[in-house]
Parts: sequence; C-alpha cells; structure tokens
Amino acid sequence: MERQRRGLRVAATVTMAAVAATVGLVALTPPAPANAATTESEAADYASDVYGDAWDYSNSSDFNTDFSNTSATVGGGALKVSLAKDNRLFLVHSISGSLPFGRDGARQPVDTAKYTRLTFSMDQPLSKHIGAVYWFNCREQTAACGGGFTFPIVQGPHVYDFDLTAQSNLLAKVPWRSANKVVFRIDPVVLASNEGNGKTAAIDWVRLHAAPDAQHPHAGMPAGTYNGYTVTPRPQVVVDSPNQSQGQDLAAAQSGQPWNFASAGATAKVRYANAQLLTRDARGITARNAGPEQNDPKVLLPVSSFAGNTYHYLQFDMQYDGPFNLSGSAGGGKLARVIWNVSGTGTPQIGNDVPTYSTGNQSEVSLDLTASNPLDEDALAPKAGWAGRTITGLRFDPNEDPGQPTWHLRSVHLRADPTATGATNVTFHDNAWVQGTTADVSVGTGAPGSAGYSRIAAGVAVAKGVNTVPFRLNSLPAGKYNVQVTLRHPDGSTATSYANAPVVMRTDTSHDPVGRLDSAAGTAGAVKITGWAYDPDATAGTQVRVYDQTSGSRSIGTVTTSIARPDVQRQRPGAPANSGWSLTVPLSKGTHKICAYGLNQGPGTTNPLLGACRSVAVAADTSHDPSGRLDSATAVAGGATLKGWAFDRDTTAPLAVAFYDQTSGSKSLGRVATSLRRSDVRAAYPSAPLNSGYSRTVSLTRGAHKVCAYGINVGAGTTNPLLGCRTVTVR
Repeated sequence: MERQRRGLRVAATVTMAAVAATVGLVALTPPAPANAATTESEAADYASDVYGDAWDYSNSSDFNTDFSNTSATVGGGALKVSLAKDNRLFLVHSISGSLPFGRDGARQPVDTAKYTRLTFSMDQPLSKHIGAVYWFNCREQTAACGGGFTFPIVQGPHVYDFDLTAQSNLLAKVPWRSANKVVFRIDPVVLASNEGNGKTAAIDWVRLHAAPDAQHPHAGMPAGTYNGYTVTPRPQVVVDSPNQSQGQDLAAAQSGQPWNFASAGATAKVRYANAQLLTRDARGITARNAGPEQNDPKVLLPVSSFAGNTYHYLQFDMQYDGPFNLSGSAGGGKLARVIWNVSGTGTPQIGNDVPTYSTGNQSEVSLDLTASNPLDEDALAPKAGWAGRTITGLRFDPNEDPGQPTWHLRSVHLRADPTATGATNVTFHDNAWVQGTTADVSVGTGAPGSAGYSRIAAGVAVAKGVNTVPFRLNSLPAGKYNVQVTLRHPDGSTATSYANAPVVMRTDTSHDPVGRLDSAAGTAGAVKITGWAYDPDATAGTQVRVYDQTSGSRSIGTVTTSIARPDVQRQRPGAPANSGWSLTVPLSKGTHKICAYGLNQGPGTTNPLLGACRSVAVAADTSHDPSGRLDSATAVAGGATLKGWAFDRDTTAPLAVAFYDQTSGSKSLGRVATSLRRSDVRAAYPSAPLNSGYSRTVSLTRGAHKVCAYGINVGAGTTNPLLGCRTVTVR
C-alpha cells in the first residue's frame, strides 16, 4: 500500500542579522555570593520535576545530540558542543506531525507559570559574541508561535541567570507566559559563519526553574556548597512501577510468545515486505530496505482480533546504522510507523510518524495509542483511529529511508494496562536522595493531578535506590488506579511524580468465604434453609447471614456452620468437616426471596452471596389462632340460641366469640365470652381451659337465617377464624 507522504517539517530559523539587532536587551544577573554562610533549598526545576533527572549531563538521557545542528557530546558532567554556525541545543524538543513519546515537549510541556527563570553554567572561548534563547508554543516552531531573547556571553566559565518573563524580542515576540511551551532551546554562541574554528563550548548544568525569593536568592543553583552559601537538593522522583512494560503482551496472550526477533520461533509467523533480511542474532534481525517500495519496509505482525482499548501501549526496540535525518532523500526518513485495520472498514488506519534517533540517542520507544489521536493527518478516510475499535490487522514499518539503510529490530510489543489481584507493589526512587527522605504514596481513579486520591502510605522512610510500598485494594473498589508518589527532603522541599501507566486492580476473592444455599423449604409460617460454607481463614465455624429480599433487604437470622458435610469435603479438600448449616426462621404467608451470605474473616474483601437466592412459598401459620366450633343453632321465639366451644392457645382467660347473621350481607349479632364447663373439649384438647363452652341467644326476624361464629384471636395468631355456620328458621 502506498501512503501519502508529507514534506519534512523543520524548525524556524533566525538570521544572524535579526539576532544581532537584539543584543543587550536582557541583562545578565548571575547569583551573587552571600555575605554570611546560609543554607537554602533548591528551586523547583522542570527537568528534575518532569523527568526525575536534572540537566546535569551525567547521562545520555540529559540531551539528545541529534538536536544540536553540530557535533555535541554528553559525558563527564558536561554537554560539549563544537561551535559552528547555527549551533542549537534543544533542551525541550518536539517534532510536528509525529506521535509524541519520551521527552517530547508535546507530552510534557513547560509550565510557564511555574518555571519562570533560566540559570545555566557555560564555559566558552569567544568574546564579543552573543547567545540566544528561544521558545515556541507550537510543535511546528514557526516564527508566529515563537519568542525569545539574546544575551551577551562571557569568555571562560560563567553562570548565566535570566528572568524569562522580562521580555521577548525574537521571532513574533511571544511572551514567556502566553502559553505552556513545547520547545525550548539555547543557542550558546550565535555565529555568522564557521568562525568558531573547531572550538568547543561546555555547559555544565541547566536549570529551568521557579523564581527565587528573598529567603532563597540562590535557589536556581544546583545543590552544592558555594562561596558563603549551601543549596540543599530537592527530590527528583521517579516512579518505577507500575509501568507500561508490565501489562499483558498481545502476542504472548494470543500465541504464547512475544515478538522477540532474536528468536526465530517466536517470530515464525511474522512476514516481511520491502526488506532484505541479513542476519538474526542477539540484536534481533538485521535488515536492509529493499524494493519495490524501498522507503516502505513492512513487518506484518500476525494477530487475531483484539480490543484497541485493551492493548494500546506500542513498544519497539530498534536501531539503525548512520545519523539521524528526516529529509525525504536517501539517508533521511528516520522514522517508524504503525498501520492497522479495524472492524467495519477495509481502509487501513495509518499512524503518524514516530521519529527514531541515532545510536546513543535511541532507546526503546513506548507510546500510548489512546492518549491522543494517533492517525497521520493525511490518512485515508474513514479515519477510524485506535481507541474503541476492534483491531483486525497490524503492521510495523521500521524505517522510511528512501535509501538502503541497515536497521536492527529486537522486539515489538503491544501491551495492556498492568493488572493486579488484591495487591501489588509501588516502586520508586529519588535521583537526588538524601538521608531522612520520606514518602507519601496515594492512588486515585482520576487523571494525574486531579483531586480525590486516597493515601495508602504516609511518612515512609526512603532508602537510597529502589523503594517498595505495597498497594492493597482492601476496602477500595476494584478499578483502574493512577499512582502518585510525593517525596519530602529534610529541608522541607517536596516533589511529586506519577507512574507512567495506571494499574487495573481486581478484587482478590481467594480469602473470601465460599459456599451455597442448597435449599429453602416453606412450612406453615416459617422457612427452613440449609446449605454449606467455609472461610479459608477461619479457625472455627463460618457465620452465614440470611436475608429476606422480597421487598428491600431484611436480615432474618445468622447461623454458624456446625453440621457434617462429607460431600463438601470430598469435592473441596480445604473445607472443614462440619461445613454444613441449617436455619429455620418464621415468615409471613406469601412468596419470599431468600439469600444467604458468608461473613468474611481475615484478609478477605467481601461477604459473598452463597450461590443463588431461592424463591419459597410460605403458608399461613394457624397454630396460634383460636380453635373451636359452633355446635348448634336452635330457634326460639324471636331468635335463636347458639352453643359451642372455643379457646386460644396463647391465653387461659375466657375467649370472646363473635356472631354474625350472614343471610344477606354480614350483620353483627353480638359477642359472648366462653364460660361453660366442657370436659369433653378438655379431653380432646388438653391445652384447652375447662370452661371453654359458650351459649348465647340472639334476636332474629322471622324466616331462615345463616348464623356464623368467629373466635377472636389473642396473642401471636394471624386471624379470627370461623368456628362454623348454621341455618336456623325462626317462626
């Protein structure tokens, strides 16, 4: 597939004449030594805060020499640059039209409200020259989004100190505080031609820092002891774990092995195009761009469909022979690209440029394809993107040089967020460690810098090197958590950093109770519930709590396991012998939803539902209702005499009996209390009182009547039961 190519995007340049016109507009104000011995804390510094690594040029990460426009080296605590025309040192760099990763200013722009001063130490051999500082609000680095100033330079070693907010008189004169800056550059010596004659300038350190105050006038200096004052170091926090390399690897998940190109077996199904494979060794594969599309080598990665939101960290480890160059001619095109297919369209999704740097500047690339739109601006429509898509095909282009460069590909990974069940470890270190440093560790589901983080450790003593703090989910809900680490030095200075990837925390159920509600059988006014349960951490029985969830949730009883269940022990060897339980509880008449929960003991996280809930029908409990009978209804003049017996098990006192004429509707005929001796009833019902009989003459009109008697309940009964009905004719 042929891709639409864009022209090379290059940084704006300024002529010597334009620069020279601004000579002397910014004053040089190096810190003056204190009159008496004082101690003060180091100021907040961009590189220290954002990278956890100050620009002290002690390691190659401090400066990418591909962005110097002249020979530059890092080592021995100095950045050395050969003085030549257009020598430029990009402390913060960004390339338009590329996916930002690593120390790209688009990922980590300079906060111009916080960092307002530039201080650096430089030793250079020339006199009567100037230097320049540039900044840009945009990745294109056009004059319209740029600003800066020039300054006179001093021959020999010197500390330069500038208030960046004082003025801006280069390019479009964009003020420092107009917006956060994505590019920041120093031109150490501005030359009209190659008049440096191979001479070298050396920069020992650079601080892009917060402004000093009256109590801390030397805070822009790096930590150390100077003439009359000492600057104590501020923390330089690096959160090592969780990180993007800890998530599940797509190839390992789908085929059992990651794409490690040093292994022929691990990459047996990978296919190649426009590339000549030369060797395979510990560096992976060594290959050369080849035809028919020489500037478009393809590494076709075998995948089954997967969710782009799940696997979204692209990581690759490759190098090439030769210098860095982004031109469109042979030797240029030093960039990689990922191209993918998605469900729902046959149009390939073309990722934006991923610049690859020369040996010594290039390290493993890791970028998040869901952090921003990863598509090339000139990609074909429809532009479906990565986030939220089902990815059906994947391809990696390692080097778009139109020539025949030799490149070395060690590995390609596509990873998910790291995950942990119940607990994980947060690891971190302090690149400016001092004895007495302490750490606070917090976690939160919001973006880094947002509110609502929960502290999981406070005042932890920090040792030199890697430190570990456990993160246990405990009562926090399962979810995706960002990790924040704040370090405090004994001088009171603090710095905060975040892990470069969240960790997905899952609930650990291995310590929770297990079990089942086996049965729920309804009886008259009650339900009998049986089951089994045990807690892996319990030393005695496990408690089970039962709920009626028919309407809302109401606890109806708690029971402790105590019944032998050999069947459970056979199937689950870890279960105790007496893991069974049984509970009978009273319930009202009707259908009930019964649920049982195991009550956790020890380090478990929840009280889990034991199996499924049960629906059970409960009949009315009539055992506490009155018993009795209407024995007879005898007509008398103007009415009828009603006789019978009744008693209520909940009382020994006389029981009221109510009479109704139900011939037409229901008409009360009055009540009578039991008082007559009925030894026959007592013989049949030993709990009945001896005087359980009743007799009552009621008034009735002439004609046939249906008369009924009801016992009036006392105590725990549920109703006033019918004792019987009789038909009587009054003449």
